[in-house]
Amino acid sequence: MKVQQWVCNAEGLTINRDSAGRSSEQFIPKKSTDYGAARQPSKVTAMADDLDSWCEFGTVCHRKINSYVSETKGNAAYGNQSGVIGNYDAIIRTNLNGRQAQWRVTLIWDNGPRLSFSSSQVQCVEHGWIPVICGNHGLPNVTLTTYSPTWRHDHGVIYGNYLRNSNNYHGAFQTVFTPSGYPTYWAGNLATETFNCL
Repeated sequence: MKVQQWVCNAEGLTINRDSAGRSSEQFIPKKSTDYGAARQPSKVTAMADDLDSWCEFGTVCHRKINSYVSETKGNAAYGNQSGVIGNYDAIIRTNLNGRQAQWRVTLIWDNGPRLSFSSSQVQCVEHGWIPVICGNHGLPNVTLTTYSPTWRHDHGVIYGNYLRNSNNYHGAFQTVFTPSGYPTYWAGNLATETFNCL
């Protein structure tokens, strides 16, 4: 397609600038018939810390840690009309604490230039006929490089709002990022598995 700015994950292709260089917000979902890499099992026990080795095949994976905790990991590639520039991982951990969700976001640099993440947030979404935003929780800016220990960043615990309604909910990680020497990209949402408040 020769688009000038794109971000790709297992959900599909997000176009930031089209082949003519025009700003775009187009998202092309992956077709169910598209060839994809093998997926990890969706329900597995987490090791002490295996975030950089679990689910490393260009997919979005979910795993249940226990009845109240789950993790979602997304692998993202980004590039331009010449091809891939780099890759990173985003992991969002959901911990249910009564009627409040707590989230923890970890970003991992995989390859490519230094990455600066900004305007990041976890958004709470309540399901219904029309989805309702139940909270926007901003995260500090962070830069990841190839040099240890800054290739990985854990944002710490994010406390969600009190969830009053008996309904289904999910969290979504949203961000924009700037690779060193390139323009700013915005990534598609990374959504957690649905959870229910009775």
